[in-house]
Amino acid sequence: MDGFKEFPSLNFLHTFESVARHLSFTNAAKELFVTQAAVSYQIKALEDYLGVKLFHREKRKVFLSEEGQKLLPSVVSGFQGITDCLENIRNYDAEDTIVVGVGSSFSANWLVHRLGAFYQKYPEVNLHLKFSNNELDFVADGTDLAVVWGKGDWQGLMSEQLMVVEFTPVCSPELLNKTHPLKTPEDLVHYPLLHDPDYNIWQEWLEEAGIPERKYKRRTVIRDSNVLIHSTLDGHGIALCPVGIVQEYLDSGRLIRPFDLSITGGGFYYLVYPEKALRKPLVRLFKTWLISEVTKIEWQETSQESF
Repeated sequence: MDGFKEFPSLNFLHTFESVARHLSFTNAAKELFVTQAAVSYQIKALEDYLGVKLFHREKRKVFLSEEGQKLLPSVVSGFQGITDCLENIRNYDAEDTIVVGVGSSFSANWLVHRLGAFYQKYPEVNLHLKFSNNELDFVADGTDLAVVWGKGDWQGLMSEQLMVVEFTPVCSPELLNKTHPLKTPEDLVHYPLLHDPDYNIWQEWLEEAGIPERKYKRRTVIRDSNVLIHSTLDGHGIALCPVGIVQEYLDSGRLIRPFDLSITGGGFYYLVYPEKALRKPLVRLFKTWLISEVTKIEWQETSQESF
């Protein structure tokens, strides 16, 4: 803040903007509810600070000098930015729209199946989904809340673990053939493996299964997890997918889970948001609804395992 000690008063800049807009000291004084002498004093003080003339007077008319023309756009932009920010803060808890950042896989394969119930319950809420790849910029994107896969290490942001992510091999039942049934993990050698570029999670799963990774050729590399899942649905290969994300397809039989072994991959789905976001009622509402949906599914899975 030391750099602002010699900074001219914002009142002087406000007065400059008013005079420049009206090109009249008299009209600026009327708008600002001060005397014309006060306007002249403030403009003189600002000119003394800058060491230049901001206005020229010719035959009772006022004109912006070259330096005044340079200064005006920045002053207008600065005051508009302050006004917009203050308005945003003042109305933050009265907005009817919430912007939620999501990954394409989570949105297309998990969230989309539950949004209908949300809209029915909260028809007055405008929910905007913004697709991202774990790159969070809440200020630039206007995002209120994000669902992100990771390890919970987002500096300067609040985060809550939402969902455990267990990765397991899944495939379309149409992919399997009688010649090479999938009885043990070793049988995967007969099928194409689908994976993202780094291949780390497949390597971890194969190690847990006790299989040397070198036995398996790297096949189709798909950078988008949503495309990866749909390639699996179309029978293009066997993919290592988050169980919770593809649960709808497992329940419907469009995908099968040949082995019980799963791994966490070192991460979880998190709710991530700036601390001020919880001031917004819609953020609290959506957050509560999302957690309840996850809890409901976990309870159903636990109930099924108990039988």
